Amino acid sequence: MGIARKIVIVLGIIVIALLLFSFVFNNSQPSQNDTLNVIYDDGSHHQSSTYPFKAVIKGDGNWYAEMGNPDYLVSKSSSGTRTFSLDCAAWDDVEIKAQRYSGEGELSIQLLRNGKVVAENSTTNGTDSVSIYFDS
Repeated sequence: MGIARKIVIVLGIIVIALLLFSFVFNNSQPSQNDTLNVIYDDGSHHQSSTYPFKAVIKGDGNWYAEMGNPDYLVSKSSSGTRTFSLDCAAWDDVEIKAQRYSGEGELSIQLLRNGKVVAENSTTNGTDSVSIYFDS
């Protein structure tokens, strides 16, 4: 076996070792999100002690509503009676606006704080809108 062949074999082993080391090193490192302590929240798990407010919207037919902190309102469309947990702290101002698209009868909204009604409003006029602004 010639010296050139031995050098090629040694270089091949070194290249394979470097590739294996690179693969193991890259796969053993935490992701960038893990190192930044990023917390993901899809908004589906609210605790009543942290988020004391709930919005109750009742109406025959279809309706559209915006609710939450006045600077960051969340939009929802539905029908019938629905209850939503609001991502608002106890000291936040809260706003609820709702408008009926179809149906007749009363469209009403309630704001609950720790399960108790603190504000409510309603309308019976066709597609009128109804709103609440609660100043904590």
